[in-house]
Amino acid sequence: MRIKNFIGLRTLKTGIAVTLCCILTRFVVDNMFYCATACVVTMQDTIKTSFKMGSQRVLGTLIGGIVGFLLVLISPADPILCGIGIMIVIKCCETLKLSSLVVSSVTFFSLYLGYINSTPLVYSVQRVIDTSVGVIMGLIINYIVARPNYYNSAMDEFIKIKSLFKENIKFIIMGNRNLQIGEIEEKINNSEKIYSKLIDELNYSSKDINLDFIDEALDICRQIYFHIKSIELLEKELYLTKDNHKKLKKLYKNDIINLKIHESESPVFNFHLNKIIEKMNMLNRLVGVEN
Repeated sequence: MRIKNFIGLRTLKTGIAVTLCCILTRFVVDNMFYCATACVVTMQDTIKTSFKMGSQRVLGTLIGGIVGFLLVLISPADPILCGIGIMIVIKCCETLKLSSLVVSSVTFFSLYLGYINSTPLVYSVQRVIDTSVGVIMGLIINYIVARPNYYNSAMDEFIKIKSLFKENIKFIIMGNRNLQIGEIEEKINNSEKIYSKLIDELNYSSKDINLDFIDEALDICRQIYFHIKSIELLEKELYLTKDNHKKLKKLYKNDIINLKIHESESPVFNFHLNKIIEKMNMLNRLVGVEN
C-alpha cells in the first residue's frame, strides 16, 4: 500500500511542510512552536481555504500582539486592564469574523502577563514573523505538492450516483419498494461538497474547467432523486405503460421486469418513471457510457 493511501495526502503534505519549516527557517524563526502550528492550521483541503485560515492566523496574532503591547505601556499585568484587554481582543476577532480567537488570546496573555523573554515590541514582531513563516510554508507545500483533482473526484462521484440510480430503478421494476433514499441523498450531498471545493480551486488553477457541465449533472441528479423519492411514497400496486416498459427493456436489456402493463393504471408512477428514464439518459451522455 502506498504511503499517501495509508495516511492521506493532506497528512503527508502537513508532515512535509512542518519538516521543511523546521529545517529551512531555524535562522529566521524565534519560536518554532508558533511557526509549526500555523503551518498545520494552514494546510486545508483547498488553496482558498488555506489562504483564509493562514491569513486569519496571522491577523489574530497581530491583534493579540498590538493590544498586549499597548496595554503593557500603560500598566503590565494589571488585573482590570487584563480583563479589558481580552474583551478588546474578542471584540476585534468578532468584528473581523476571525476564527483565531485562541491564538489572539494566547499572544495577548503571553505578552501582557509577562510570560516572555524579550521586550513586548520584539515579542509582538517575532510572533507575527513566526506565524507568517508557518503560513507561507503551508501555502507553498499545499499548492505545489499533490493537489487534489476535484474535477475527477466529481466525475467519479457522478458515476457512483448513476449506478445507484440504476440499481434503485431495478428495485422498482422488480416490485421492491425498499429504496436506498438515504444513500442517494448522501452521495448527492458529497458531490455538492466536492463541487464547492472545485469552485474554491478555480482561481488557483491553470486548467479550463466547464462548471456548467457539472452544474447540469448535479441538477439532473437532484431531479432523479426527487422522482425516485416520489415513487417510494406511492402505496398502490404499480403498473407500467407500454412506452415505459419498452424504455426499461432497452435500459436493462435482459433483466426481468416484474411489473404488469396497464395503460390507464398508475399515471403518477409512470410520470415519475418516465422522467427518471429521461434524466438517466441525459446523465449517461454527460458522465459516460453505462457500466
